[in-house]
Amino acid sequence: MAAAAAAAAPAPAESNVEFIRARSDKREYRRVVLPNALECLLISDSETDKAAACMEVGVGSFSDPEGLEGLAHFLEHMLFYASEKYPGEQDYTKYITEHGGSCNAYTSSETTNFYFDVNVANFEEALDRFA
Repeated sequence: MAAAAAAAAPAPAESNVEFIRARSDKREYRRVVLPNALECLLISDSETDKAAACMEVGVGSFSDPEGLEGLAHFLEHMLFYASEKYPGEQDYTKYITEHGGSCNAYTSSETTNFYFDVNVANFEEALDRFA
């Protein structure tokens, strides 16, 4: 059923964006816009043994409601505890570190950024946990 639902979903749109990079940069870049308007930058480097992902959201400490200062930073930390699919406390962080990776996040005034890296063979499951 999930495969049928995925097949029915519109395909991500690709855009012709020119990436400015150093002449020595041999990586491949591709920008994809998902059906929910999420923009993704895909970078491929065949010479590395790590895979990584990063997500930035347009909410930071300036968005904290009056009387709830620090809320954005508090919510940043919630990613690292548990989820409905992976309910064990610290399952995300434990999986990443057990598979050669690291993860972190930071909250700035206008954005919050989450990122991780992991061994290439474990990227798909790490990405699922990240999501």
